[in-house]
Amino acid sequence: MSSRYSSPQIWLHWISAAIIIWATLSGFYVALFNHNLQCKSWIGSLNVSLTTLYIPFFILRIWFAWHHGKPGNNLLSHKEEKLAAAGHLLLYSNIALVLITGVIMMEKPVSVFGIFELPYLFTDARITGLFNKIHIISCMTLGILVIGHILAVVNHQLKGKPLLRRMRW
Repeated sequence: MSSRYSSPQIWLHWISAAIIIWATLSGFYVALFNHNLQCKSWIGSLNVSLTTLYIPFFILRIWFAWHHGKPGNNLLSHKEEKLAAAGHLLLYSNIALVLITGVIMMEKPVSVFGIFELPYLFTDARITGLFNKIHIISCMTLGILVIGHILAVVNHQLKGKPLLRRMRW
């Protein structure tokens, strides 16, 4: 058994990290600090396009995680492995919730980089409003989970458990 994740798992992990961190930070930036409507519109459009294109990559990531599993080295204790598994399950579940609510909350067709459009699913503002609220809350919890994930990796690295080696090319 390999001491690293498979190449597709590594690529999908870092693509996920880049998109999730960008969308989270830029989304909170425009929501909390930026009142320039042109900037908000540009970031909103970019984030919707990026995350829409990310959905099949996320599905692939889950498939590879299920079928390829984890590296065979035992860097973590049994308890740490259980906590890591629970943390990853929370991350994956939360990412799925963010993506699903992001699609359902749309009140107009989604333009993906101006190349193609996806129709919106619901016309009832009560439904889209509810999913918008769930989306905002799930984005907040995703931000917290991502910070926790990064801190856990840093903690393990500092304790001499080089988990990042398993996610390198």
